[in-house]
Amino acid sequence: MTRNLFLGADLAPAINASSIPQAIDGAGVIWNEVQRTRFHERAVPLAREIKQSKADLVGLQEVALWRRQTPSDGGAPPVSPLPTATPATAVEQDFLAILRRELRRAGASYRVVVSQVEFDAELPVDADGSDATGTGPLAVFGADFDVRLTMRDVILARRGSRVRLGRTRKGHFETRYEPNVGGVVIPVDRGWASVEARVRGRTRSGRTTVSRFRFVDTHLEAFGDPRIREAQANELIAGPLDTRKQVVLVGDLNSGIARHNEPERPGDELAFQALAGFGMNDNGAVQSCCYDDLFDPAGFFDHTVDHVLTKPALRTRRAYVTGHDAGERTPSGLWPSDHGGVVSKLRLRN
Repeated sequence: MTRNLFLGADLAPAINASSIPQAIDGAGVIWNEVQRTRFHERAVPLAREIKQSKADLVGLQEVALWRRQTPSDGGAPPVSPLPTATPATAVEQDFLAILRRELRRAGASYRVVVSQVEFDAELPVDADGSDATGTGPLAVFGADFDVRLTMRDVILARRGSRVRLGRTRKGHFETRYEPNVGGVVIPVDRGWASVEARVRGRTRSGRTTVSRFRFVDTHLEAFGDPRIREAQANELIAGPLDTRKQVVLVGDLNSGIARHNEPERPGDELAFQALAGFGMNDNGAVQSCCYDDLFDPAGFFDHTVDHVLTKPALRTRRAYVTGHDAGERTPSGLWPSDHGGVVSKLRLRN
């Protein structure tokens, strides 16, 4: 299974800011949206999806960790212009801890195999939209407190599964999106995580077989020039996908092809085409993205960026999308995520 949890808000108001004061205002918009999209609620149907899938391995993206510091001391490097600013440590929302709690409550036994820290940045936040109520060295710009976002990609494994796991690996892409916010360059780290796996089976004649494969989870860049995510796909090809073993790649590629109703913008197909050209085969289900507003009951998925790809081509026994049934919406009327999940049951080669 691949599941983008949705970090809780669009980061564009801060990432696209042309100045630090504008970024502080943008951070306020983001923070208020995170409160509005209530991950504590959304984690309940997300946990239910994972349980019902019975997936042996789950690749998660946008597993956000939100931390806060009050009063503001000006943010933290690399965004803050103040060298004395220190990172926030008080946890406000840990999506991984919340999801694991809901999985336990749902009776689904999953463990964390590997967690990869990606983008990690902090900004002062003007949460009330008033410059008169600011704190700290940037009080004049309305900084009420500092908020730190740490993004993670995580692989979960189902306890009791026949899949046996071995070595894990993880890495960051050298090619990355680096927006300039008020003269400060922000490095947006993206990457991948993997685990070696094997499954024992028997032939009809009773002979024992072992199927070995590598499971890789990734989240390619969503912002900027689409050639960035194409380059990241090529780094996957030269890195964790470069093996003679069977490979299962899952994740939010922010890329697809015409039959997926992609691209939305010119160049969005490049990353998917690079992977297909390398020999990765499509084993997923289409139409998994995206809701513009989690509260919109009429929202629907109209294109595909979440994928299950294999090399060599594996047989798909079943593939389906989650997160689009109105019965999954929370008591507040929220969809579980802005993406759907993609579940694929595959037949491995011996």
